[in-house]
Amino acid sequence: MLKNKKILVTGGAGMIGSNIVKKLTTRGAVVTVLDNLSAYPFDYLHEYGVKHIKNVNFVNGNVTNAKIVNGLIEKMDIVIHAAALADVGACVRNPVLEHKMNVTATSNILETCKKHNLEKFIFVSSASVYGIGKSKIFREDQPCFPISNYGLSKLWGEQQSRLYYELYGLPTTSLRFFSVYGSPQVPKKGSHSWCVAIFGMLAKKRKPITVYGDGNQIRDFTHVSDIAEAVVLSIGKKTTNGKFFNVGTGKSTTINMIVKKIFERIEKVPIKYKPYPPGDPLGGYADVTLMKKLLNWEPKLSLDKGMDEYFEWLNENEHLVPKWL
Repeated sequence: MLKNKKILVTGGAGMIGSNIVKKLTTRGAVVTVLDNLSAYPFDYLHEYGVKHIKNVNFVNGNVTNAKIVNGLIEKMDIVIHAAALADVGACVRNPVLEHKMNVTATSNILETCKKHNLEKFIFVSSASVYGIGKSKIFREDQPCFPISNYGLSKLWGEQQSRLYYELYGLPTTSLRFFSVYGSPQVPKKGSHSWCVAIFGMLAKKRKPITVYGDGNQIRDFTHVSDIAEAVVLSIGKKTTNGKFFNVGTGKSTTINMIVKKIFERIEKVPIKYKPYPPGDPLGGYADVTLMKKLLNWEPKLSLDKGMDEYFEWLNENEHLVPKWL
């Protein structure tokens, strides 16, 4: 179904994007990646593998550059929009840049997809849209009250995508990712997200782990391989048009449990507890009823197997552990 389809993946060189690109190319798609390579200080185009994949055209550019974006989209069948200032902490520190990258750029991409009658637009969203929530289980029909501008930008992107389907007939789908982990995840400086990677790398360096709050806050840890599969499956499902839905395992895990599982794989280090940082939600887990209905699919990797995969990768790629950690 995707064979020879021309697909643009914005942010396609990054941790999530590279996994999406690999799944697309194995299905025969002709992929173009647009990425400005600003997320990390190392050569992640090489390290994350996109540089070495056949049938991938790489364009070094920013999603805020309308000329580059318009020139690429007019040649495409499908757009997967994964590029963003994709970190809660970074967005809180840089609200103007966050709006430019996460709102203005998304608006231009949607309008350009409409102009060229693309077959599908996929928007990468986040569970951060829910905010604190009144329940520990997050369902798509619940009200959303984001507590960070990152979460708000994702909520706006979802709703704008929905409107472009309802008002203009552009097939769009938004996927709300829950707590992504797995290879090749490397934490970004100043981030308090991605605790599997941060805690694992700190333990590798024999440094104390910092846990915010009491560690009993919960997340729905979903392996990046399953996240990428959900994105690819949603392309060919007309049932997802105009929809936004959770992508998670439907299982809750405390941060303390993640620490315990890391210590089953790496020798223990001290734990320090600190207050929650601004914009950090207490968390919850996904109601995956709609995901299963729309995709006729559910995630395959258990948390233990997913963490095994990540630490096998980490053992082979210790040179990527940031010096600032």
